[in-house]
Amino acid sequence: MKKILTSITTVLGLFVLSLPVIAQQNKLLDSAKNIFRAQPELASSLLVQVKTNAIKANDNNSLIAAELIEGNIAYFKGKHNEALKIYLHALGTAEKNNLHEDIAAICNEIGTLFKKNKDFKKALNYYTRALNEAININDNAQIANSHNNIGLVYEEDGAYQNALKQYQKSLQYYQKAKDKLGESYSLEYIGYVFGLMKNYDFALEYLQKSLSLRRELKDNYGIAVCLIELTEINRDKKDFNQAIVYAKQAISFCKEINYPDMLQQGYLLLSEIYEQKKDFAQAYQAHKNYATIKDSIFNVAKSKQINELQTQYDTEKKEQKISILHKENTIQKLKLTQRDGIIITISLAFLLSSIIGYLLYNRYKLRQNSRLQNEVIAQQDLATKAVLTAEENERKRIAGELHDGLGQMFSAVKLNLSALADHFEFKDEHGKKMYGKTLNLVDESCKEVRVISHQMAPNVLLKAGLASAIRDFIDKIDVKKLKVNLSTFGLQDRLDQNIEIVLYRVIQEAVNNVIKHAKANSLDIQLTKDEEGINAMIEDNGKGFDITQLEKFEGIGLKNIRTRVIYLNGTVDFSSKPGQGTLIAIFIPF
Repeated sequence: MKKILTSITTVLGLFVLSLPVIAQQNKLLDSAKNIFRAQPELASSLLVQVKTNAIKANDNNSLIAAELIEGNIAYFKGKHNEALKIYLHALGTAEKNNLHEDIAAICNEIGTLFKKNKDFKKALNYYTRALNEAININDNAQIANSHNNIGLVYEEDGAYQNALKQYQKSLQYYQKAKDKLGESYSLEYIGYVFGLMKNYDFALEYLQKSLSLRRELKDNYGIAVCLIELTEINRDKKDFNQAIVYAKQAISFCKEINYPDMLQQGYLLLSEIYEQKKDFAQAYQAHKNYATIKDSIFNVAKSKQINELQTQYDTEKKEQKISILHKENTIQKLKLTQRDGIIITISLAFLLSSIIGYLLYNRYKLRQNSRLQNEVIAQQDLATKAVLTAEENERKRIAGELHDGLGQMFSAVKLNLSALADHFEFKDEHGKKMYGKTLNLVDESCKEVRVISHQMAPNVLLKAGLASAIRDFIDKIDVKKLKVNLSTFGLQDRLDQNIEIVLYRVIQEAVNNVIKHAKANSLDIQLTKDEEGINAMIEDNGKGFDITQLEKFEGIGLKNIRTRVIYLNGTVDFSSKPGQGTLIAIFIPF
């Protein structure tokens, strides 16, 4: 017992002794975090001390935190390769010690780096991993942050519907975590993406909610951003008077908090709005104020640049003084090596000529290969188009044969059977029932032929357009087995016939796959048309599948979907998890 008490006392003593060290580490980390953008060199020197202490104390948390800030310093200096190297080293340490919270934080930073470099696929991979790690430790705030990051990737890639879903999930988790600051950002992101989708009423509603929260939290930067975005939405909505009100609020607030970047943005927006209102005097004054602020920002940056150049000049001057001391010795050495230099120069000239000749030949070969490849691609496009056109023509032919041939024959059989009933009496009740069943079978066959004919070449698609054809198709589905919700935006006008046919076939294929394989009871279909193209979202609540094993599930149905979308130069993405349903996102550009 005495030994146990002694051990406990020793451990407590070490713990108490470590408290000042931990406090010092946290203080250094906070200082570095606060100054790393304005004073990166000073922050780096603080981080060296943190890392030294962390390695001595085997403190992985402090080590990872220091490397994250180091990576951020490299990132903001534009040294992205160096930043990635630091982040990956920190990730290795976190993985080795099963620090899930740190893994999530690091993956978010790496995702941001790849997003900045427009590598959206890798950005999504890291953000998704960050999300999974956050879910693993049930960290609602980190889950929300990851959903926001994923949404930003989709938004930047133009997939606004996908972005909106991620922001809405983020909002739910921030509300669970009772993180009002995070909630304000999700509300802002939702409002902004609604603005991009030209759904201005929802955009204004969510941005005003975000503004209200940020005023409550006194988040000055966030308030300024919301006021600017509310100005933009009202301008796009053509509500110029309200846009001017928000622009003036933004300008007044940015002056109050000394925020020149947003101040110049406010004046620029105000100038554009007055110009659209034909109030050129006010537009000129606002633009004059914008130019003044812009020049002052430029002068600050220019002054900083001049100081940096002066420092560089002083350094070079010192180096020149040192070089003069060695100049005389160098001249003597140059005389001795001059002859050798001439020989080397001739050799290099010959070598350079050979290299240039090789490069020119190689360039010619690359051009030839490029032409050949373009020709192959063009032939493949023509072949694909021919296959799809032939398939559609064959569908129309078969539909016509079914409707005009087999359908008419079934109708004639039904009429003849009905007429026969008047010419003979049935021996017993069983014979009468068999006749009735036969007549019903013929009637059902007529209906089935008509349905198949319409599915293969729906007249409603040719007459009324895509939205009506899809609605007609899903109306024939038994709601007890599968409830289908269809929503369309911007499809009042007819589309190109090829686009309508391909999208109809793709959605028809997707719905049939859900009915056959997904075991779902609910299916959401959303079609949105904007200036860039058409977005189609098909989401079910079925059994789903492992997306990493897509090849195992990619039968004729999914291949048909891919082939048809690629034919229109579109993109298709599948998102699914076992037990969590499947989402198919399609984009067809105009």
